[in-house]
Amino acid sequence: MELQSEQIETITATLRLQPIVVPIVTFAPESLTLREPIWVVVQPVDDAFVATFFDANISTSGDTQEEAIANLKDLLLDVYLDLEEEPEERLGPEPRRQLAVLRSLIRRT
Repeated sequence: MELQSEQIETITATLRLQPIVVPIVTFAPESLTLREPIWVVVQPVDDAFVATFFDANISTSGDTQEEAIANLKDLLLDVYLDLEEEPEERLGPEPRRQLAVLRSLIRRT
């Protein structure tokens, strides 16, 4: 049975409405590398997409799935670099936890 182009479009549109899990495997060209992939959930919300890294409680949005992931990569780097600059005694419990999670995954090259 051959699918018609209209059926393919319907299937594709339906799939885009489902949450997906994708890995972030690089921060290139930044001078930070990953010890292992960061698995993020991308889900549709209204007319946009939200990408979330639940382990560190960090999320952001974008108009497309790709944009949401790119924005999350930028935000993860910003949070990591900002938290690393602060003395740990000045960080509250949640930022301290986020930094510990990000340190376990990200390293400087």
